[in-house]
Amino acid sequence: MFRIVRFFLAAGVVASHTAPVLAETFTIDPEAWRPVYYTDLRFPTGEGLSYASIWQDKLDENNSQTQSDAASPNTSYAVGNHNAKEWHFTINFQNQARCAHGLKHRRGMHRRNRFPHRSVRKSAFCPMRVATFEDDHYSVIDGAGCYLEKTADRGVEDSTSTAAYVSYDIKLHAFKTRFTVAHVEISRCAQTIPLHPAK
Repeated sequence: MFRIVRFFLAAGVVASHTAPVLAETFTIDPEAWRPVYYTDLRFPTGEGLSYASIWQDKLDENNSQTQSDAASPNTSYAVGNHNAKEWHFTINFQNQARCAHGLKHRRGMHRRNRFPHRSVRKSAFCPMRVATFEDDHYSVIDGAGCYLEKTADRGVEDSTSTAAYVSYDIKLHAFKTRFTVAHVEISRCAQTIPLHPAK
């Protein structure tokens, strides 16, 4: 279930939550399935700072409450963001930048599932947000979604074999997600996420 958690109008507030800079001014065929992009948020730079700002509350919580090991629980993470990565998909449509984001961090992963395939180590349900930027308006919808964690050495593989995809349904005003492992759809990870969820 997704819910709107905050809506900013003040220009000063929006300035700290800048919409990601895109190469294109308008997304052609937003309903086409496109692979998501991944960003390492441990030490974000450039455009990564925009993605980190969308998750700043979760990153701060994760950094302050990280349990590094059994011998030293609740150790504060003073530099960077502990074990934090994200995936994102952004479109420019109808004078808005609309972004879907999934966050992987130590405290936020739930219901981990392992796959008997060398291309992916596990999947998990993690925090997910949909952000909409328009002029001086910024809104966020909070929810949960899948995160695929690929293995570092998975050998030769078709780039479309194991991947996460997102599209934007114009009629429904919603993002759609799909995930595949070795070309097999993970049905539990398929979602339709409306930009204006029912209250």
